[in-house]
Amino acid sequence: MDIVRVEAYVDGASSPLVTITEPPFRVTLDPAELGEGVHVLTVVTEYQDGSSDQHRYVFDVTRKNHTFAGHISQAPLRAPIEVDLVDAVEIENPTPPNIFVYAVLPLILFLGVAIVSWWIAVRAESPVADQPTKIESLARSVAKVAPSAAGKTAGGAALYASNCASCHGAEGQGMGAVFPALAGNEALADGKYVVDVILHGKPGTSMPAFASSLSDDEIAELASYIRNAWGNSYGDVSAAEVAALR
Repeated sequence: MDIVRVEAYVDGASSPLVTITEPPFRVTLDPAELGEGVHVLTVVTEYQDGSSDQHRYVFDVTRKNHTFAGHISQAPLRAPIEVDLVDAVEIENPTPPNIFVYAVLPLILFLGVAIVSWWIAVRAESPVADQPTKIESLARSVAKVAPSAAGKTAGGAALYASNCASCHGAEGQGMGAVFPALAGNEALADGKYVVDVILHGKPGTSMPAFASSLSDDEIAELASYIRNAWGNSYGDVSAAEVAALR
């Protein structure tokens, strides 16, 4: 699809920091303008057929001497827009190549990969004890869900793990103000609000829309799981309720 407009919002701002209406559609930000700390960039891409999508990036900005450096810690897969964090000072006064980074580090990484591959091969030949995983942790949280949600917890837990846990946490604990906690969140008492946010997202924030990627049944399962997990007890949501709000 042909892109006609790109808007970039930072930290949930209501107005875009960057708007691009002509190629090349590439978002370039100066970390010095954002300040040190963790930031969330939401890139809204609009297409010629009237559709749109959102992609979220999480990055840290640090300052060394007079140069600000931005490091992206979370980025979406297969995003149509490329995002760069470049300090204007760094462009004017580029730092010389670091011998360690370009020569020694690749060698260390190569040796590390070789050692890990050998270790995996050796371990594959011997019994391996079961180890707790995040999936098991998530499964344990399903056992805590109110009985009224028992019919939907399995599908809802899987949908939450693949679509929500990376931001809101495996136990719904959230990540500060950027990704609010879902455990004990009284806003979840409003089922229509929960469904609307999952369907349509919250433009200008880090919350994307799932209307185009999840069915009515899947959103009902996901909403029901969130409203009844981690000590919450707000009841189920039906596919018919989702369809009415889509």
